[in-house]
Amino acid sequence: MNMKKIFLSIITAGVLLVSCSDDDDVTLPEGTVSISLSTTTVNEEDGDVEITLNTNNPFLTDVEIAYELSGTATINEDYTIATSPVTLTAGATTVNITLSIIDDETVELEETITIAITGITGDDMAEFVDEELTITLVDNDSYPYENGLLLLHEGNFGQGNARIDFLSNDLQTNQTSIFSEVNGRPLGDTGQSIAFSGDVAYIVLNNSQKIEVVNRFTFESITTIDSGLLNPRFMAIVGEKGYVTNWGDGTNPDDDYVAVVNLTTNSIESNIAVAEGPEAILANGETVYVAHQGGFGQNNIVSAINTTNSAVVEITVDDSPNSMQLTAEGELFVLCGGVPSWAGTESGGSLIVIETADNTVARTLEFAETEHPGSLEVDADGELYYMVAGNLFTLNVDATDLPTNPILTGKFWYGMDIIGTTLYGSDAKDYVSNGAVEVYDLTDISLISTLDVGVIPAAVYENVSSN
Repeated sequence: MNMKKIFLSIITAGVLLVSCSDDDDVTLPEGTVSISLSTTTVNEEDGDVEITLNTNNPFLTDVEIAYELSGTATINEDYTIATSPVTLTAGATTVNITLSIIDDETVELEETITIAITGITGDDMAEFVDEELTITLVDNDSYPYENGLLLLHEGNFGQGNARIDFLSNDLQTNQTSIFSEVNGRPLGDTGQSIAFSGDVAYIVLNNSQKIEVVNRFTFESITTIDSGLLNPRFMAIVGEKGYVTNWGDGTNPDDDYVAVVNLTTNSIESNIAVAEGPEAILANGETVYVAHQGGFGQNNIVSAINTTNSAVVEITVDDSPNSMQLTAEGELFVLCGGVPSWAGTESGGSLIVIETADNTVARTLEFAETEHPGSLEVDADGELYYMVAGNLFTLNVDATDLPTNPILTGKFWYGMDIIGTTLYGSDAKDYVSNGAVEVYDLTDISLISTLDVGVIPAAVYENVSSN
């Protein structure tokens, strides 16, 4: 068991210099009691913390020092301590109080324990100033799926075998099918995407026409949103609302919409009608931007939705916008895949920059007619990445020309995600058997690991606690 000492100075006679919050020296008068220690931090596993009350001149008689406890920590749940008052015997210069920290298994935020001297009896001359000491108690517990990665598997359409795995940051631990393990039931059919708001994760299941709502760190089910959705795709969060793109009925090009989810009640409160094929969605302040890839067809617009009044502004881009990234400067980069030859008259892709201040197209970088880019991502340094025909390219946000030399080749990934400076390439292989995830360090384009995973790995998400 560890032992820590915290000294509370009690001055009864003479003069003592103590350090105050403004770092000025203060001379205390005779007969003054003071706590001279500033805030101290202890860890939950530290066990007993020895608090020592000191006096620089001993009392001639026994005195009782009364104290009270406050703070966000709870006595007998987070700690135990002797009952006030404590006796400082005549002639002694110190008396100890043991604060015993309870090492439980409950995940908690940092908590405080404040000890305040409220009175001294036995010496009429004793006074006290700066009598309060606050200790910060740091928890040593964590949730089972905290501070790692979530790997979403789409699974086979119609087979209900979507799943989510938890990967440790060092990639050494892979806990599979965590939703099913925790809740005792399948996740659903066709894992499409995940959105996060605080400690809550919203898992969009396309062919199940539902959103599973869970605690993102325990994966315990909160509720299921299973009405008001039709071919749901992706979700963005603005305040207490979620915005979910829906393709609607594949036979009807005019029924596509963005469902508005009340995150307090976890229910669909309204729909915003949009053009065909709403796909990727991201939030920028009170505006959400929707890339209309085309759904069951082709489209060439980005919708800007004002979430305060549901007004929709359509921005014309090029064919099949499939992914978007927003820069710190407020520029929205939209990657358009173009129309492939098998879908009709072929058109090449493009990278379009939209100024979000006025929702106008600022510039366009054109690909060749037979090039169809996808998977636009951005790293921690603000560099952009995208794929074309199995080749990975990168470019600066200020670039006026597209790069010609790829940094990786022969990578026909189903999905690509970048977290910090680490790239995760999801390989669906034959879309029936288990897939793989290749992990690269972007600082030197080196392969860190290749992970064997489940059927159709689709996306990797960072799952970090804000505690």
